Amino acid sequence: MTQTLHTIPAATVTHTIAVIYGDITSDITVHHARTSDARIGLTFGTTLMNLYSAAAAHGLLEAFAAARAAMARVPREINAQPTPPYEPFARTTLAIEWTRRPTYCVVPQSGPTKAGTKVTHWVDVYCGPITFQIRDHLGLTSTLALLSRTHKTAVAVFLDGPQHAEDPTAGDYPGPN
Repeated sequence: MTQTLHTIPAATVTHTIAVIYGDITSDITVHHARTSDARIGLTFGTTLMNLYSAAAAHGLLEAFAAARAAMARVPREINAQPTPPYEPFARTTLAIEWTRRPTYCVVPQSGPTKAGTKVTHWVDVYCGPITFQIRDHLGLTSTLALLSRTHKTAVAVFLDGPQHAEDPTAGDYPGPN
């Protein structure tokens, strides 16, 4: 068998789940601001997201803002094993490239615990190839704070920023167009 160059990768991940809970450590970096090659690198927990437009940042913030309405039965904070502290060169376990605004759907979920003695509640935020499972209010609050900072940065960094400057977390936000 000879090796040939293929334009299609050998494998493609079509869907994955990221679990969000607790206070999330984050970092935002900007590359090539106010050019057509602008990019925001967003690391939170062990997830790396690269955003290539203000529309993408706006859509993500809007999706998580919509999740607030479905959080009534989700606990304030769960007792989960803390993520081990990573060095500054932390290992990323999931990388996502957001090239455009994601479509999303927010769905409250529930299911039995592993012991089967109680029911646990969470919210799924479906964003195309990734589902974010929000397990507690603290996780949603810290994610919203991070995505709000990212959105403000995106409005300043990307050429499409002025078209997506409206804050989806504001009380008078009219919703998606």
